Amino acid sequence: MRPYYDGWKTSTHNMVSCVDCHYPPGIQSELRGKFEAIVSVAKYVTGTYGKSRPWVEISDQSCLRPDCHERRLLRGKVSFGNILFDHTPHLAEMKRGKKLRCTSCHSQIVQRVHMTVTTNTCFLCHFKEVEGEKPLGGCPSCHGAPTSVVEYQGVKFDHKEGVKLGIDCMKCHLNVVQGEGNVSKEKCFNCHTEPERLEKYNDVLLMHMYHVTNHKVDCLRCHEEIKHKMVAMAKSIEVDCNSCHPGHHAAQKELFIGTGGKGTEQMPAPMFLMRVSCTGCHISHKGDKLKGTSAFASPAACVSCHGGNYGQILEEWKKVIGQGLSQIIPALNRAVSELKTTSMKGEDYLKGKSLLEEAKYNIDLVREGKGVHNIKYSIQLLETANQKLKEGMKAIGSKYQVPSLSLPSITPKSECYSCHLGIETKTVTAFGRTFSHQTHLVKANLPCVNCHSNKRKHGELILSTESCNNCHHGKREDCQTCHPVQETFRKGSKVLDYQSIAPPMPDLECRDCHTEIKFNQTTQIVRSTCTNCHEKDYIDMLDSKQKEIKDELIKINDQILQMRKKEKLTPEQKKGIDYIQERLDLLEKDNSFGGHNQNLDDKMIQDINTKMKEL
Repeated sequence: MRPYYDGWKTSTHNMVSCVDCHYPPGIQSELRGKFEAIVSVAKYVTGTYGKSRPWVEISDQSCLRPDCHERRLLRGKVSFGNILFDHTPHLAEMKRGKKLRCTSCHSQIVQRVHMTVTTNTCFLCHFKEVEGEKPLGGCPSCHGAPTSVVEYQGVKFDHKEGVKLGIDCMKCHLNVVQGEGNVSKEKCFNCHTEPERLEKYNDVLLMHMYHVTNHKVDCLRCHEEIKHKMVAMAKSIEVDCNSCHPGHHAAQKELFIGTGGKGTEQMPAPMFLMRVSCTGCHISHKGDKLKGTSAFASPAACVSCHGGNYGQILEEWKKVIGQGLSQIIPALNRAVSELKTTSMKGEDYLKGKSLLEEAKYNIDLVREGKGVHNIKYSIQLLETANQKLKEGMKAIGSKYQVPSLSLPSITPKSECYSCHLGIETKTVTAFGRTFSHQTHLVKANLPCVNCHSNKRKHGELILSTESCNNCHHGKREDCQTCHPVQETFRKGSKVLDYQSIAPPMPDLECRDCHTEIKFNQTTQIVRSTCTNCHEKDYIDMLDSKQKEIKDELIKINDQILQMRKKEKLTPEQKKGIDYIQERLDLLEKDNSFGGHNQNLDDKMIQDINTKMKEL
């Protein structure tokens, strides 16, 4: 008894006497306890005390007696490590056709650990004979999604986004279950020899009723162990892919893990670091039942986890890799030809040959492994291969100049570059103005978070015109940089086919009227400067003219809308509508309604009306 006594002394029940647990409440149990105690003393004194392992059963009445755990069934969920556990459904309901008791989970499987929950019991019930490693009740029934952003080897992942999009846990967490929890018939002989009992081996419900519900028998006395834990991602990929394609996809695997290149540093793909397996992206299938099916990746896989805007990223990556290969493969072929025809011999020749072989290996790794499996590593492989071609040509004394590659930079400027590689080359439109990522990310070295945020929605634009003004107006840069349409209107030249229509006040500069820049206050500030040169009634005249132009533009837009609704338009009508729409768009982009160049606005509206009459 010594090990069990020592386990009790260090347990959470060490303030409870042995008989309070080992005998349920009631006079009958109390009398039984006293009798068994007298018998134990007699055996000890006479030396007939048994040497076998003590056996005892704890009834639920002992646990749920007053002043102990009588309200346990009503407490709801409690924390057990990182697991949320609810006693009520486990004790009050049938689980997989079996009635559990307190000691089904609280037991002493491990010696010297008294009445402690062992997770092996949980795993047997939740993972035995379930489909696709999905536990009974689903993953969230035990594990709530992490509330904070998880960072693993430099890659960050917000589980809240995954939950919102309904991403299956198995997309990333694969091979987390080992073992099947089977019961070998040989184990029955440890306790039973009666043929009539052994014949009931296949009666699962009867076996659990006797061993679990009626008697406390530790699950692992009969069942093999089931383990549930995270595994190394490399092992997960190996098992997953090779189960269907033994020995294949070695190049894809090396790319994904970010190893194997010649003269390159290791660079694991972010998806690999976050434990995303092959089937996380290869969700589409092609083929038939007779020939078999193959899984392939598509933009739909990106969208299923990351949202709608991610569908284009896969195609952009393919384009980058395709362009890189189309540049370097001809260079490789030319370099190989140079090697064959060179007169160079000896160590220099062998060095050049070795460099070309390494370059070819890197190129083949990207080509055969499909560079999108690790876009940044693939770019590094191609850049390294290109450098090796240059060094190889130099080693053999060739005059062939290997051209440099035109590929996006892989220098990490922020975590956004894990997916948005090459974003620094993109030019977009923001607030009606041309926005260059090259200028802001590379030249000004601004972080992505200045303009975008992931708090509410991934990549949400938080930039405002006020944010732009804080930088650009503070430096008093050339207005035309951000306001090209307004500048051309102000000058009245090179606006469509209007070569030179000067404004009423051609000598004015932008700063003469826009004396101060404040967010959403441009109109008020400009109006206040009019009286610096004009009488007060000039403002009323300007308001009237601007209202007249606005009303005219609304009327024309309505007319164009009605014309577009016609079922059949002649080519001449379509051409005329495009003519009008082009001028309307410019007038609306200028947004001054005669303030910058009343003469040009009047001329454009006159031409629009003339064209409307022709149509």
